[in-house]
Amino acid sequence: MRIDGGPAGGARAGRETALPGEERPHSHAVVSGTLWNYSAAVVASLLQLGYTAYTGRAVSAAAFGAFASALSITQLLGYFANAGLATTVLRSRELTRGLLMATVRLGVLSGIVCFALVQATAPLWAEVWNAPETTGLLRVLGLQFLFLPVGAVSSAGLRRLQAQRTAVLVETGALAAGLLTGTLLLAAGWNPLGLAATSVTTQLGIAVLAGVLVARRLPPPGHRAGGRPGRYRELAGSSGFLAGHQLAQYVTNTVPLWAAGAMLGPVAAGYYSRATLFTGLLLTTLAAGLTRVTTPALTRVRAQVPEARQPDGREEPAVRRAATDVLLAASALAFLPFAFLAGAGSGALRLLLGPGWDEAARLVPPLCLFSAVAVVYAVGLSVDTVCGSHRRMAAAQAAAAVVTLAGAVVATAGDSLTLLALAALAGQLGGLAVQMWKWRGHGVVEAGRLWVGYAVHAALGLGAYAAGAAVSRTASGLPCPAVLLVLPAVGLAVVLCRPLRTRLPLYTVADARGLLPLRLPGLRSGRTTRTHAQ
Repeated sequence: MRIDGGPAGGARAGRETALPGEERPHSHAVVSGTLWNYSAAVVASLLQLGYTAYTGRAVSAAAFGAFASALSITQLLGYFANAGLATTVLRSRELTRGLLMATVRLGVLSGIVCFALVQATAPLWAEVWNAPETTGLLRVLGLQFLFLPVGAVSSAGLRRLQAQRTAVLVETGALAAGLLTGTLLLAAGWNPLGLAATSVTTQLGIAVLAGVLVARRLPPPGHRAGGRPGRYRELAGSSGFLAGHQLAQYVTNTVPLWAAGAMLGPVAAGYYSRATLFTGLLLTTLAAGLTRVTTPALTRVRAQVPEARQPDGREEPAVRRAATDVLLAASALAFLPFAFLAGAGSGALRLLLGPGWDEAARLVPPLCLFSAVAVVYAVGLSVDTVCGSHRRMAAAQAAAAVVTLAGAVVATAGDSLTLLALAALAGQLGGLAVQMWKWRGHGVVEAGRLWVGYAVHAALGLGAYAAGAAVSRTASGLPCPAVLLVLPAVGLAVVLCRPLRTRLPLYTVADARGLLPLRLPGLRSGRTTRTHAQ
């Protein structure tokens, strides 16, 4: 991105490159959906933090390590149970009752297979992890496969129908019910089986509520648009690659945890899993919130272009512009909060979990860097999913897997959890590098604007890290004279640099999309709501 006020970066960009009339109200719909996702995610994160604080005192590190290992197996099988069907629904050009029912039937079949597989192999995994508690945990966790595919497809259907508010309310309510169930069972002595019951209750709630609500929004079976039958072979083919890619991505990200459990023992796995759970709350919130909104939004933009690709194979300018804007917004939303958390997170985790978790707290800064890159990488995969480029997705994921595995080997040889966290970070950086290289060669994004935007948001993250570190040291009672300069420095920067805000990548994206001044749809009545209604 140019930062000299030219067409690529200055304040004139929003006026000189006017968007089609339908894109501006659609941008507001995307922002509204994103805000609903993030508002619900804040509530979910608070619930998770409270639950984490309780379980950190009620469940030992070894027991939580066994649970984390069992959970990693069920999450792995979850990609088979879902089989990429939820993503298929999100990117569908038209969602019909026939398509939804076909995906539900395929999901139920795959879920039953995964349930039976978990029940049969649970004792074997307990021997692999050298943790007898894993058998019972796996058998309880396996129950969720009877509900997970239906819930995932139904929730994706609500989002594809632009019912973002309904989807997040369903998911947040089900999560609250699951956490309450787990807390009550742990208090009653079901330790650590109460941890596993949380996931089962959550998935059951999502399946029932989302399934009923999405069925009510679709045309009835006798309707011309609602009764079109689904083609199972075509559906399985389109979702098969997505399922395999998601599985490879999950395995790559879980290799450090498996290495910690298998090579360093269950206690080390408990430390690593606690740290990843802490940073993973924000990671899941940002990545899931962005991809769930941007995937159907980019699908709509691409569907409105008569020819999705130019004769030379490059994407049309409207698609490139939309993809670049999405990625720039993702980088700002990821780099800044995770930079602050990298500075403040170690002290916050010690306070949250209590004594005995210092080793986990030391992992927070590198895992924050991993999470920031992982959000941008995940949104980039969403762009490639919409553009239908399986080769680009496979190449980027292969690079991430190779680098992560090599780093994990080095970390286990050095008996270091910190090196494991750095191996996860290196893997995401490798995947992101290949991703950006492929985009530049195939004309998927506006490469120059994107690269400079990433650099600017990363530089701003350095200030956020310093602020987080100063807050953490002050809260811990440690000497930090520099904290006295933070507020005056921030105030001076705001006064002096306010005119430069129009050069920041996130500002230019919002301005070009007609989002400034920011008006939140649904929060005002009268003229604002009517103007920006989709």
